[in-house]
Amino acid sequence: MEIRISANELSRALTMLQGVAQRKNSKPILSNVLLETDKNDGVFLSSTDLDVAVRIRKNCEVVIEGANTVSARSLLDIVKMLPGPEVTLRSLENLHLAIKSGRTNARLVALSALEFPILPSVEGITFLDVNRELFLSMVQKTLYSASNDDNRYNLTGVFFEPQEEPSHVVMVSTDGHRLSRVKENFGSGDFTQFEPVTLPRKGLTELVKLLDSSDDGETKFRLGISEQHAIFLMKDTYLSMRLIEGKFPDYNQVIPRLADKIMRASRHDFLLGLKRVSVLASEKSHSIRMKTTSGELIVSCVNPEAGEVTDDVPVEYSGPDIEIAFNARYIIDALSSISDNNIMVKFTDPLSPTLITGMNDDSHQCVIMPMRL
Repeated sequence: MEIRISANELSRALTMLQGVAQRKNSKPILSNVLLETDKNDGVFLSSTDLDVAVRIRKNCEVVIEGANTVSARSLLDIVKMLPGPEVTLRSLENLHLAIKSGRTNARLVALSALEFPILPSVEGITFLDVNRELFLSMVQKTLYSASNDDNRYNLTGVFFEPQEEPSHVVMVSTDGHRLSRVKENFGSGDFTQFEPVTLPRKGLTELVKLLDSSDDGETKFRLGISEQHAIFLMKDTYLSMRLIEGKFPDYNQVIPRLADKIMRASRHDFLLGLKRVSVLASEKSHSIRMKTTSGELIVSCVNPEAGEVTDDVPVEYSGPDIEIAFNARYIIDALSSISDNNIMVKFTDPLSPTLITGMNDDSHQCVIMPMRL
């Protein structure tokens, strides 16, 4: 294998693959990037941890076709330091990979491409064109509340649930203390061909990186779902993620339907008040208190080890006064994910779930469990 490629383009591709390639693993091949060449298509760079896989195509001059694998981290570290503008990669007979750019020469230990895992195939899978901006928005509004606890494996992702209306989709995530649900209409496409599935947190994190960094001008990507994987196809990029096994809980039972205490506020003012108060919150509990009184919301935090702080937030409130405690980080995350400028907060009592939505758009619902006072 021998190719000549732009150092900047190679660096960009390797940077995108870093989140997937594992640095420490019982299988050294999973720390490597696979380089495969084709005279007509250029070079394909792939990395996988067996759950998430990414393959990126880059244009280059292919001198000799072939394949090789080297440490993804080591190759990126070298390429970032090369003088450029081009770099030559060449396989050597002893499985090493030679790297040359300008007067700089390097050589990396390689492993046979035959050892690299085969990525999930797209054969036999039905794909649907999906609006990338709308899908990305749904992921960003839900990903933050997915669980990090591997003991609750079925909650470590985002539940993807097609609705009866063919172009409508719901995404939900929860860690047991908070929940985020968003429903969107994609305007076209039949999502009912897909079964409800749970998309893994890491896979979606890598998808967000790819979509955010992409400058191919495309407004859509292709989505396919098999029994074990979800596959996303962009112009020059392939991403697959292994679906999370296990039943996602019935989230509808958690979302409050009725509430006798309703508060309306500016999302910006509420968020600033919470951030000011939370600076003294305990690192362990992040606990803050909220108390309604005559058209104002008093947000406070008392930390015996640090001090105390209060902030008054102007609100519209109907209902009896209530004092309630929350994990400040949970409310800040929820308010940061809502796109509406004004929000509505619905309380029942200090121990029941609290619902936060946009005032003009309730398609995104955030539910937070209070803390005991």
